[in-house]
Amino acid sequence: MPIPGGQAQARLGRYELLARLATGGMGEIFLARLEGAAGFEKLYVVKRILPHLADDARFRQMLISEAQIAAKMAHANICQVYELGETAGQLYIVMEYLEGVTLLPLLRRASKQQAPLEFGFVAAVGAQTCDALHYAHELKARDGDALGLVHRDVTPSNIFLTESGVAKVLDFGIAKAKGASAKTEDGAVKGKYAYMAPEQLRGGAIDRRVDLFALGVVMYEMLALRRLFQRKTDYLTFRAVMEQPIPDIRRYRPEIPDALANVLARALDRDPAARFDSARQLGGAMLDALNAAGLRPWTHGDIGDFVKSNFASEIGKRSQQVMSAVSRSHPGVATSRSTMPLIVHEDVTNDSSDDDEFPCVETDVDPAARFVVTTVEQPASDPFWHSTPPPFSAETTGSAPGLEPIHGVPIGATASAPVVVAGKRSMLWPILAAALVAVAGGALFLVWKQMQDQRRRPGPAPIIVTQEPAHVDSPTRTDPEPAGSAAATHDTHDVQPVKKPVKRYKSQEQGIEAALRGQQGPLNQCLLEHGQGVKDQMLAQFRIAASGKAKSVQITPAVLDAAPVGACIRNVIMATPFPASDKDTSFTVPLKPKTT
Repeated sequence: MPIPGGQAQARLGRYELLARLATGGMGEIFLARLEGAAGFEKLYVVKRILPHLADDARFRQMLISEAQIAAKMAHANICQVYELGETAGQLYIVMEYLEGVTLLPLLRRASKQQAPLEFGFVAAVGAQTCDALHYAHELKARDGDALGLVHRDVTPSNIFLTESGVAKVLDFGIAKAKGASAKTEDGAVKGKYAYMAPEQLRGGAIDRRVDLFALGVVMYEMLALRRLFQRKTDYLTFRAVMEQPIPDIRRYRPEIPDALANVLARALDRDPAARFDSARQLGGAMLDALNAAGLRPWTHGDIGDFVKSNFASEIGKRSQQVMSAVSRSHPGVATSRSTMPLIVHEDVTNDSSDDDEFPCVETDVDPAARFVVTTVEQPASDPFWHSTPPPFSAETTGSAPGLEPIHGVPIGATASAPVVVAGKRSMLWPILAAALVAVAGGALFLVWKQMQDQRRRPGPAPIIVTQEPAHVDSPTRTDPEPAGSAAATHDTHDVQPVKKPVKRYKSQEQGIEAALRGQQGPLNQCLLEHGQGVKDQMLAQFRIAASGKAKSVQITPAVLDAAPVGACIRNVIMATPFPASDKDTSFTVPLKPKTT
């Protein structure tokens, strides 16, 4: 943001913007200052909608909803929202500024150093988080009706540890009330897949127990120092959540008290009815398990000392940046800078699975998409029977699909019941043989008829990369999430706005289109296996790193992005090698079913 003359600072209402903390697809976050009488000043975090989206009714409503929900909450373990304001048509919310780190860089560092976190630390942070979630879940409106609030995005990057040892839950931006489903109005499943409960991934009705599952994932990762479900693509992450056998935490922490391991297993149960009924129950069970083992939870002072000792250099560096941003705006302080400074934490990035310092759990689940033909009937209660690969327990043991082991008396064994032998001239066996031949013939006829019907029935049209000109968007910088910001978290699964295309790097554009055309076979397979009913054109918006690897992929319409067909297309594009360049590139390409 330009600062005219290098002196005057930008403002939003009463707040002076000092430095930019982060920029996302929807908004940007600033360090701001409020000045008062007699030299009074206080630092805040201000979040506003990006200027080119300021008039978009959908984004305005999202920010308003976030502010309305957060304004109802006042709890020591929840980041406080103070104000929703509007200046010159720009909406913004004002939040408290926190000093410390989120759990994400803490877990990465502990994993890199192979330094297990003490059970007292894990239980204390978990208990504080449970207190915050229980407060939010129990929140009532002024008329006394329960709001039924669900956070839906409990992740390591949304749990902040302050220098004073207080755990703060951040970002109720995608929270829902009144028993809303996990889908928004546009059909997009909201949240980070690796921390979503199975029922949340299905897009059905959810309640507070999805937050307990997510917190269970976070606690497991705190203990194991490994990602539980996160994989390299959304499709593989989706499969891991839905079907991966969860490794016993004792594999990574053999010394864990049995009672604490049982609490964790219950929180991670895929059946919501088997989980704890409330966050308060979960937090109490953690502390009881710790006390039964003769251990004690860490105090606020213990946690604060741990944060300050392990992140002293980072916190000191950020304090210097903040002090510089504050002092440079005072009258009489000369500066030649013409842009707003950026304050970030170098250790903090998004929740990417490309993190060698924070590996995934060891699992026997095959990362390849495998589909096994079986004669078992479709269960009415399983909506994912055809849309995702079946678990390995459903696979057959033989080389031919659909075969079941033969159960009978082994050859040479003595039968348990007397054998009835028919007389020489009995017609029993010929009649029985004729009946079996008739049954077999009828079955073969039905199979043949079904195959013919399937051949005649038109399947989903293959996907083609249209020959319409695709566009390379000008690269936009997405700064990493700062550890010092209370609000530097955003929904990585929100629908990103399609930026106005700017044609550049024409030769690279041609290379990208050629690479995608070379993947039409796998793209068509995605539609054949998952795209029943898909008729309209889709857009694949993705970002390609300078190395030629796709970093992120977004499919629109949003309802397809959250569906298995979108996950499959995303998986193909993420595995496609693109031409290397000197910088990251955003690219949008239309995909549509081929008309016949």
